[in-house]
Amino acid sequence: MADPLTIFIVIRKDLIKTLGWTTGSVIAQACHASTAVLHKTQDLRDTREYLADINNMHKVVLEISGEGTKLS
Repeated sequence: MADPLTIFIVIRKDLIKTLGWTTGSVIAQACHASTAVLHKTQDLRDTREYLADINNMHKVVLEISGEGTKLS
């Protein structure tokens, strides 16, 4: 069985702690970014496959300390 397609959503902790964003604002921006990525990549095979099985869409939310943080 193949690994499921997964969207990784990365949230910056500094938006709340340093810049004073509300939790709702951070969530709204994450939703906007996720939706924008799906829209911009809607013609790709992987995106079509991901959207075809709405009951089994996988998402992982990660937190980073701030802009410029390197992901490994």
